[in-house]
Amino acid sequence: MRSCWFYLFVLFSLTSCVSYYGIHGNSTPLTVSTLLVNHHYTVPARQIALNWWDGFHDPQLSRLIMLALMDSPNMHSAEARVRQAQHLAEGSVAPLLPSLDFSAYFQREKFPQFGLIPPPFNGKIFNISDVGVNFNYNFDIWGKNRQILAATVNEQCATEADLAEARLVISTTVANTYFELLNNIAQVAIAKDNLRQSQQILKIVSERANKGIESAIPVQYALVNMQTARLTVEQFKQAENLARNQLAVLSGKNPLATKISTRDMVYKHYRISLPKSLTANVLARRPDITAAKFRVEAAAHSINAAKAGFFPNFNLTALFSYQSVLQNRLFEVGSQDNFVTGAIDLPIFDAGRRRANLGVKYAEYDLAIGYYNQTILTALREVADQLAILYAINSQIDMQQNVLYATEQNYKLFMLRYHHGIINIMELLEYKQLLLKQQAIYHNLQTRHLQTVVTTLKALGGQVQFRFQPARLFSDLPKS
Repeated sequence: MRSCWFYLFVLFSLTSCVSYYGIHGNSTPLTVSTLLVNHHYTVPARQIALNWWDGFHDPQLSRLIMLALMDSPNMHSAEARVRQAQHLAEGSVAPLLPSLDFSAYFQREKFPQFGLIPPPFNGKIFNISDVGVNFNYNFDIWGKNRQILAATVNEQCATEADLAEARLVISTTVANTYFELLNNIAQVAIAKDNLRQSQQILKIVSERANKGIESAIPVQYALVNMQTARLTVEQFKQAENLARNQLAVLSGKNPLATKISTRDMVYKHYRISLPKSLTANVLARRPDITAAKFRVEAAAHSINAAKAGFFPNFNLTALFSYQSVLQNRLFEVGSQDNFVTGAIDLPIFDAGRRRANLGVKYAEYDLAIGYYNQTILTALREVADQLAILYAINSQIDMQQNVLYATEQNYKLFMLRYHHGIINIMELLEYKQLLLKQQAIYHNLQTRHLQTVVTTLKALGGQVQFRFQPARLFSDLPKS
């Protein structure tokens, strides 16, 4: 029995050479307790990191994006896929190296007296022991295993690019939602001001109608305008709440227990600096294009691996072991059970299995090429569309700024005329509503411009610098 314990000790000692230590999952499911934790995000004292979104110089935006990148379930899923690809690549290295295994077993068995076991062993109880070391090596003469390794490494690089793409998508979505939230807050303030003007107008026409100066028609018209203004306030409040909820979910938090404090929208005009060679220098670094390129290379290596399957396969196997029914003679020379085997696998007839597999790999390669080409064309279209939208919004902002300035100047004149008794309060209130309408349009255009800047950066892969410039966007580009 002491020798049995010795074998077990040797067995468990050798297993420390092959261990799963350090391999574990990093994600945890959401629970009721984690969802009920209150979160309150305020503007931090300083920015956390230097990334593309820091160009907006908005600490709250930077913090929300960093939280989303840390806690978003989509980011956790992308990171898990990267780890999966890394381990698959590690596993593809194993066939290139020899394998060595230790095996042992102990068995207590009584042989039947009238069975196949001959005397003097029949009818007796024996302790059967077996201890051995197995060696195996596959000669990768045609490079099949090396091609499989190269394919998995390229797939790993593609998943890492997918992670960068997920990071870019989440960060730009947070930025666009954040700017939409700021716009909704500003629109609520403008809509409330407009509601106050409508209530004053309704009050004035109602008093005139009560005194017989006005008919009921202006009263009903003012009532409809007041109700419409009130509905507008509620609509923008709803949009504000929805934007807050979306930001909370993007950050991986429960929107019912998350509060996001914001500051007033401070609009700045931004200009994107584009290199002369847009396709070569910028689009090649887009994460989705990078991922598609790596998958094309992985598919090419898979073709080579499938071709290697048409050639003979050579394998070397060796066993060094001791086997005995008598424990005290287990490690004697007479108990050795050793062999060395050189094997060859020569494909002769497989009913077209290898040809079909190669055809599948070529089809997968063609699919990867098609997806890669389409990704490049889509990227070019996205960049062209965003540049066109930026140029158009720039012109619209210039025109709306002129309209708003003229409206503000006219309102000041209306104020002077009102104070001098030239016009009545109704005309002043109605013109104030016109001014509020122009302000709302201007805020919408500013928000669209900021969101278009973000979407343009996304189309360019987040690799392009941008800066604040008081002048118009892309003013150096010739007009068509």
